Amino acid sequence: MSDEAAAPRPQETIMQAVFGFMASRALTVAAMLNVADALQEGPRYYTDLASAVGADQRSLHRLLRLLVSLGIFEETSPGTYGLNAAADLLRSDHPQSLRDMAVMITSPSHWLAWGEFDAAVRSGESGSRHAFGTDLFAWFQQEENREQWELFNAAMTSFSAGTAAAVAKAFDFGSFGKIVDVGGGHGLLLRQLLAVAPQATGVLFDLPAVVEGADRGELGERLEVVGGDFFESVPAGGDAYVLKHIIHDWSEEQCVRILRNIAAGMAPDGRVLVAEIVMPDTPEPHAAKFMDVNMLAMTEGGCERTESEYAALFESAGLRLIAVHPTDSIASIIEGVRA
Repeated sequence: MSDEAAAPRPQETIMQAVFGFMASRALTVAAMLNVADALQEGPRYYTDLASAVGADQRSLHRLLRLLVSLGIFEETSPGTYGLNAAADLLRSDHPQSLRDMAVMITSPSHWLAWGEFDAAVRSGESGSRHAFGTDLFAWFQQEENREQWELFNAAMTSFSAGTAAAVAKAFDFGSFGKIVDVGGGHGLLLRQLLAVAPQATGVLFDLPAVVEGADRGELGERLEVVGGDFFESVPAGGDAYVLKHIIHDWSEEQCVRILRNIAAGMAPDGRVLVAEIVMPDTPEPHAAKFMDVNMLAMTEGGCERTESEYAALFESAGLRLIAVHPTDSIASIIEGVRA
């Protein structure tokens, strides 16, 4: 069959994109119901599965029929559903689980902000500001949104699971004595880095309300937990400052402030290691392009950047980009030193 014959018709291309939100919401609901957990012992007929997860039988059958068509779950015989490699990542106990990310992505924090995406495109202000009257992170700190804040942090840990292992594998952290994870959340990435750099100590740095939930594991005194604001300062004396999915949240001015604080505090021969999805200069489909518009919807000036844009950003902060290291995940490691 020729490529022309195999290509989708224009109507199919549009309708597939139009229906995209349905796939996202269906995936969220399957994750909320913990369907993958209920299938860990093997495939189940949909009536039995519906009873196990507390869902209407026919409705669950229709939900899973859609997800199977998208490559998530498998129908092993008519009406009987089981896990495949993709659905396995929705298990809550999977070491690289994306379950919390799947729940969060159409929760009110994102669903309502994306409902204002037209206003974001027209105005350049985030969908969050149009939906909530304030920026996303300020909204999270309101007491009535505490559950959404906790879900967001759990989702970020979930999102980190695959990326953290890939970052730890893609770069030699063995030469560093002190690794500072800036905006490190609950510490998943830093624990991975300290596992591959057994001689190093680590500093987990994030907002005080975030690091309250940090997991030290068995690291003991090797891991120091520090609460603070990276717009004001960062812990000094680090040999490596790692920022994973932090820089893309903020405007140019804010990113320069963060990076300048790091440049001021780092050891003379230290490294800045930014783990982000690098935007390609070419028009092919790429995860960065989805994440970029998500930053438009959710944040005040956040975006994904090309390699040349990272180089310019580093230069503005008194740093110099020296390499971009691909990883086995969608993220790359952008390496910088003092200029």
